[in-house]
Amino acid sequence: MYIKSVYKLLNENRTAKEYRKDLKEISSLNLRRNSKFNVMAVYGAIKALSNIKYKDTLSTYISSEYGCIEDLLKVLNQINSDDSFVMPFDFLNVNTNNTGFVISQALEVFGNNINITSEDLSFEKAFELAYFDFHYKKVSDILIGGVDESLDKVLSANSNINNLENLVSKDGSSWIYINDEKINSLAKVKHFDFFVNVNELNSYLKTIDYKVVGLNQFAKKYVSELEVNKELVYKNQDNFYGTYSVADIIDILNEKKESAIYISLDSKKRAYLFYFENIK
Repeated sequence: MYIKSVYKLLNENRTAKEYRKDLKEISSLNLRRNSKFNVMAVYGAIKALSNIKYKDTLSTYISSEYGCIEDLLKVLNQINSDDSFVMPFDFLNVNTNNTGFVISQALEVFGNNINITSEDLSFEKAFELAYFDFHYKKVSDILIGGVDESLDKVLSANSNINNLENLVSKDGSSWIYINDEKINSLAKVKHFDFFVNVNELNSYLKTIDYKVVGLNQFAKKYVSELEVNKELVYKNQDNFYGTYSVADIIDILNEKKESAIYISLDSKKRAYLFYFENIK
């Protein structure tokens, strides 16, 4: 698997209207009544493939922790109010399963499009599926993204999510485009694996060489248990949003080190390991 292009969008909380204005500059697709989530996803996907000659069989894997959270809250308020009723487009916008469809429309592709949510490791699970499909189902053109709306307007959000460093939640739409061609690649996905505990992960870490290591929030919490070179730990930028690990990985890839790893743990210390090799 070769990474050909990356794109990271990260903003303080913005309105759907602002994102629609940005999208209008790069696409003729009309998403006037679509959710902020959909608009952010389409915008990020298009930007990731700017100046890229991708195949019309491109498969899209979208990960999200919260989905269309703003529209969901709007609908819940409408349901719980005696003075209003649920508006049709608000109700439709609660559904994130149509996001892959609108991205396929925008990109004019007809490959698979899949949405994945899995607590704290949504991007990792999406990448795992894409990795499996690439190696076993011969899916050779892949776009993987992590998209989430900011939660800074959601009351008591931190009581319902894992925000271990109490960071400000942002809007994020970050994407990685992968195919099977080495030429003009940014990096190679040398290995990707899941480990049921830290001991198994540490055993594997002893067998590989890397020049920089990135950690998600749980990996940072349990870093004392990880057998990594602490001097090589990358100081993450302020990327916090639902599926921030993809943004962290993009930052590490942009360092252009000879080799890099990214470790994602969950609350039970199960682990995913990304291992990248720079293309010279």
